[in-house]
Amino acid sequence: MKRIIWATDGSKEAERALDYAKYLAMKSDAEIIGVHVIPLPVQLLYDNLEDSKEHLKNRRLDLENRVVDRFDEVSTNLKKSGVQFDGVILQGKPSDKIREFAKRRNADLIVLGKHGYGFFESILAGSETIKVLKSSHIPVLTVKDENYESKAQFENILVPIDLTERSDLAVSYALNLAQLTGAKIKVVYVLRLDMYAQDLPASALEMVIEQTEKALSKRVAKIKTAYERKKNASKDIKVSYEVIHGMSEAVTISRYAEKNNTDLVVLHTHGRSGITRFLLGSVTERVISSSKCSVLAIRPD
Repeated sequence: MKRIIWATDGSKEAERALDYAKYLAMKSDAEIIGVHVIPLPVQLLYDNLEDSKEHLKNRRLDLENRVVDRFDEVSTNLKKSGVQFDGVILQGKPSDKIREFAKRRNADLIVLGKHGYGFFESILAGSETIKVLKSSHIPVLTVKDENYESKAQFENILVPIDLTERSDLAVSYALNLAQLTGAKIKVVYVLRLDMYAQDLPASALEMVIEQTEKALSKRVAKIKTAYERKKNASKDIKVSYEVIHGMSEAVTISRYAEKNNTDLVVLHTHGRSGITRFLLGSVTERVISSSKCSVLAIRPD
């Protein structure tokens, strides 16, 4: 990890995202580039309203000045911690500009808040975050941490997988983070009860669970061994696994994460039939919306 993009809309949650960008940058000796995107106004509303156009111009200039001041402040503070920082102001559609800029600068990670209202009282994270996730080939960390006074850190990482090779990247990425941070990893497979409960007796369901646990165990061991060989990594990374049950994958994952003091959920995304869709349907999107911790999404390609 050499370059981290911190996308900010000036919200409190975006500021919390900076804490995590700094945390990872200090662990990996990466630089941080702050990006603030100013949405372009709907031109038709201002074509014949000179006063409004002048007002909008002044407001935009005021915003740019505030963003520059904030970036200068961030740069000074990060320099004290040995982290290199640069700030950039862009104009346009936030999701497009963030994705394009991150690709152009060969970024390794995009960090932003899940939800946040910026200076223009428009949402950057939320709908725009989902758009970044769906279009970005760069891993995206969406930060959700309401305890703003606590230290930004990852101690417990949860990785839901679907037992296919597409899931390997999510586990490998989690292993990378654990290598950096010393975090523990829990790999889970969600068994949807509604798929079996009505048709299978209890004994048969127990057999399905047992077989799934064996498959999960083999998959996790294979990924961890391959990672250790390829990266010459420490074998001391703590990785456990569990088959969990529920009627909804997203709800089950979110509740499990909350119950087990998870700091980060790592999920992979994938494309199907030319349309970007998520692991287990729209699970990733719903986990991001419902979970009380941060979520990192990765596209296998």
